[in-house]
Amino acid sequence: MSTEFGHHFAGLPKGTETTQLEDDLTAATPTPEARVTHALQEQSSRILANWALRVSTFPTFRATPDINLAQLQEGLPELLDALLGAIATPDPALDPILQSRIADLAETQGRKWATDGFSIGVLISELNELRAELWAAILRITEDDPTLAGTPLLLQERLRAAFDPLIVDAAEAWVETQRQ
Repeated sequence: MSTEFGHHFAGLPKGTETTQLEDDLTAATPTPEARVTHALQEQSSRILANWALRVSTFPTFRATPDINLAQLQEGLPELLDALLGAIATPDPALDPILQSRIADLAETQGRKWATDGFSIGVLISELNELRAELWAAILRITEDDPTLAGTPLLLQERLRAAFDPLIVDAAEAWVETQRQ
């Protein structure tokens, strides 16, 4: 197999069969999606802080002066971590453990907001704000790097695939909690 990258290692003539070293280096090079999801993980605190700023402007939260940031973010770091795992996976549906974890965390979030007296609209809005903040972070990470140009479109589909069932699970848990 000849090199497909238009370069060769020093001392090897062009067109030479690839070496194990070259194969190892190629395999170790992270994909653009992996680079972006790694950067998202590194920015998880920033993502949560930006999310908190977004939802703190909701009239419901402004009208609830006794709710603090810790209460607002309760369960969100774990949920964000699970979501980032799903976004990093080409097909999260093939990972039932990850899907189950996300569903459990979403249900917990839905029950929490129902128990605390917040509407289902607030629940769905806060989850949509988390999706929007993740999308904004993806765009921030990819905007100045031409090697990441196609990555937002791919990750947008992964965001949809992760968030659509999450919102349904959270809403169903909210409804079930209200019935009790």
